[in-house]
Amino acid sequence: MSSRNLTFSVGGIHFDEHKELSEKCQIETMPEVELVAIPMSQHIGAANKPIVKVGDHVKMGQKIGDSEAFISAPVHASVSGTVEAIKMMYTADGRYCEHIVIKNDKLGEEAERVPMPNYEEKTLDDMIPFVKEKGIVGMGGAGFPLHAKIKNENPVLDECVINGAECEPFLTCDHRIMLEKTDEILKGLEIFANYYNKDVSYMAIEENKPDAIEKMEERIRSNPAWSHLKVVGCKTKYPQGDSKRLSEAVVGRIVPQNGVTNTVGVFLTNVGTTLAFYEAVIEGKPSYERVITVSGSGINKPKNILVKIGTSVRDILDFCGGVKDNTVEIVCGGPMTGKSVFDLDSPITKTTSGILVFTDEDIDTYEESPCIRCSRCIDHCPARINPTDINRAILKEDVDTCIELHADQCMECGICSFVCPAKRHLTQSIKLAKREIRMKSVR
Repeated sequence: MSSRNLTFSVGGIHFDEHKELSEKCQIETMPEVELVAIPMSQHIGAANKPIVKVGDHVKMGQKIGDSEAFISAPVHASVSGTVEAIKMMYTADGRYCEHIVIKNDKLGEEAERVPMPNYEEKTLDDMIPFVKEKGIVGMGGAGFPLHAKIKNENPVLDECVINGAECEPFLTCDHRIMLEKTDEILKGLEIFANYYNKDVSYMAIEENKPDAIEKMEERIRSNPAWSHLKVVGCKTKYPQGDSKRLSEAVVGRIVPQNGVTNTVGVFLTNVGTTLAFYEAVIEGKPSYERVITVSGSGINKPKNILVKIGTSVRDILDFCGGVKDNTVEIVCGGPMTGKSVFDLDSPITKTTSGILVFTDEDIDTYEESPCIRCSRCIDHCPARINPTDINRAILKEDVDTCIELHADQCMECGICSFVCPAKRHLTQSIKLAKREIRMKSVR
């Protein structure tokens, strides 16, 4: 992306959002496809092992992969049909893991859904194994298993925030979910609030989504049971949707280095995750599909679509009218933190928020030049580290200095590379520094 029409602000950045391409596109359900490939690793933590074999018939929503590890999340078939293969392949975001390939019989035969009865009376000890069994993970991109996040001890969580910021350019799937699944999101927030803060819990939305703010507020006003829920309009700024930044913006709690929002007593999760939680508790539905945005100047028909996990990028692009002739890059996720797609037959996962298609007119191709010491990367770094000094240190293979400069605190938002007038590859070099720090810690 080019860096034109920028508005700078401390600890972040506001730039062209390009959300107009899809923000008015209502969610469409993608038609059935011939094959899906379900990745065994779609989350932070241990990968799953297949619990079906080639030739088995599976039902939609049936568990097909599992792990005994606590930090993991089982996976479920997103279609009914026959297991055609179990093989190693890449996901759309570049993970290399086992996949269960299912030939879709297009009958939509569904495994029995088991909701949580009398959920109002259940404790978190009851909720944790239930949520794990449904395979729910953070759908904002991180993929942390929800069941491991909802525990309310050491420390006690006394603030509750749903993240509706959706701060990356182009992405509008969370915006559409908030507009089209308003009651489901607020009900999910209500259930969470009963565990964490019954006095006031928050729905945080960036101010560039006034229709979502208005609709959420209207529904809260019309339902006395939701009087303890509050909509917070957050400044439109990237990376406002980062959990650490949002914790500070909404409830004033600063997450320390190497900490997470739970560290400061804040339960915080994404809109898509909240919808999956609602569907699990109320409808008994496992996590096997999600809403994604397909956008960018290179796609013929931008859309927001409900798509089955395991659907290939190729099938998704075909449903959206295909790509333009001058397409040069396809990205899984947002333009700042997403990964380039190098195989169109690779499938989406639970953490895929979008598929973006860019043409040669969108991509700036500049060579690096020497750092001019302008400090823009430092001024706009939300993690408050020094990208240019880390860049210099890792190029000298000085890992100890990278540790002293807290390179491991980088959230890989991409702002430093984006604002650098010398076009230094700062984000990439800090990723390298983080990898070398991890390698040193295990030697």
